[in-house]
Amino acid sequence: MGIKKMKINNQVLSIPPYISTSWKNINSILVDQSGNLVILLHTNAKISIPNLEKPIINVVFDAHAKYLEKEENDKHQKINPSFSMGLPLKIMGEGSNSSLESLGSAMQHNPANANAPDLPPDILNKIASISKIMGIDNPEMTPKAEPHCNCVHCQIAKAIRGEAKEDDLLNDASEEVTEADLKFKTWEIKQTAEKLYIVMNPLDNNEKYTVFLGNPLGCTCGAKNCEHIRAVLNT
Repeated sequence: MGIKKMKINNQVLSIPPYISTSWKNINSILVDQSGNLVILLHTNAKISIPNLEKPIINVVFDAHAKYLEKEENDKHQKINPSFSMGLPLKIMGEGSNSSLESLGSAMQHNPANANAPDLPPDILNKIASISKIMGIDNPEMTPKAEPHCNCVHCQIAKAIRGEAKEDDLLNDASEEVTEADLKFKTWEIKQTAEKLYIVMNPLDNNEKYTVFLGNPLGCTCGAKNCEHIRAVLNT
């Protein structure tokens, strides 16, 4: 059988007059006891090809192995079976309206997945960036997220619209800034005995003073009404 008539690569297997098809239609290949190459299709059909030289059979097995490796790598690159990362790329050249229609048809709000785990932040950022490149920057034209839902649709919708998660907003609100937080801490004060305090500059450990609040009131700096005494009195 002439090898010039064949086409064998990691996408196509063509051995006239027996078979010519894509590897995606082939389930497995093997060599039977008679040395014939046997091809099993996903339709359960079995094709036996006789009189193939061993080097050609090796080429067929090698091409099939490369196809399977590529297929496995493609599976690992998928984040979630319900969301195709290829979708935004397919619609890059289309207008914003058709882009939104494609997004809406491929990704629907799913209340059953309201407690789904968070998608990686870098993926959400990439999706938001792609939406801006496509001109989808009008909040009225972008998908809307449902409250209290973390399904894939709602996570992506929030990313595109630039909305923070509700939990993040609650956490931010709970972290209130007190008046004490707004005050600049000038001195560190440590009580060492009754009415006796050490006053230190937190930025310079060599600047240290001893303040006595007894009678007479005093500070080792020598001043009678210094800021070190006032700092201790205000604590």
